[in-house]
Amino acid sequence: MARSRRKSAPRRKKNKRETTVDDAVYTMCTVEDEESATERIKVKKKSKADTALEKFALATVAKKIDGLKAEFASLKSWTPQKTAQTAFAANKTRNRYNNVPCYDDTRVVLKFDVPPEVDYIHANYVKTKLCKLDNKFICTQGPMDTTINDFWRMTWQEKPRSIIMLCKLTEGGKPKCAQYFPGKTNETKQFGKVVVQNVRTTSPASETVFESVQLNVCVTGEPTIKITLFKWLDWPDFGVPASGMGMLRILRQVRDCPNTTAIVHCSAGIGRTGTIVACEICLKILLEGKNLNVLDVIKEIRSQRAGAV
Repeated sequence: MARSRRKSAPRRKKNKRETTVDDAVYTMCTVEDEESATERIKVKKKSKADTALEKFALATVAKKIDGLKAEFASLKSWTPQKTAQTAFAANKTRNRYNNVPCYDDTRVVLKFDVPPEVDYIHANYVKTKLCKLDNKFICTQGPMDTTINDFWRMTWQEKPRSIIMLCKLTEGGKPKCAQYFPGKTNETKQFGKVVVQNVRTTSPASETVFESVQLNVCVTGEPTIKITLFKWLDWPDFGVPASGMGMLRILRQVRDCPNTTAIVHCSAGIGRTGTIVACEICLKILLEGKNLNVLDVIKEIRSQRAGAV
């Protein structure tokens, strides 16, 4: 008499996606046991950054809309106590807006071609004690026709690898920034003693919102420095961009050149400019697994760059 065979349960095919790690806050993936066909759950241990992000998100949600509005109102009028502005007052024709001061303590003092040129530009170094940044940041106003040479003197002096432009030349029918670099590929322009060449422009892909302009910058008898100019195209003045992905991509590319300087500007050099620097500091705080207090970040930046954010 033939022995009957027990039918085994059909083996479920493995799904490769089940072993994919999702890095959001924590990860769960299912793995099939070869012998018993039971599913077990493996949980990835949360990193310090994951924990810090989760804590910040929960705290933000707990504040609700009214709490966030109250927080914004308390910050809106905050200014540091000591705000000497001697150089700003002495160089009125070099300031785009007379109600946006430039603090003496943190201003970029120009040394290249001084004298005969002046040492002033409406720009400030912005640092932080809240985390360790990969890059140094300089926040400045959008160059005016009369200050383009000053901008390139600063650029040559500070040797940045990145310039982040957060405004269009004209917005709402009003001039916001001068055309301070060659706009066409292979075009070369001279600004004072500094020669700038547009090597190439990379147009934005469908999912991005910025252009990348590769620039060669040189002074006679000195080695050429290579700079990437990031032009963000869709961040409106007094508004918010449709997506934050452009900012994240720009900051990631800036971070890819560690221990270098990034010059950031919009029109006044405080709103959009302060915001993108604040976002980088906030990101680094979370990545280090520290508690994030956005008010502390804004106050620290605003103590160095008047009216930031």
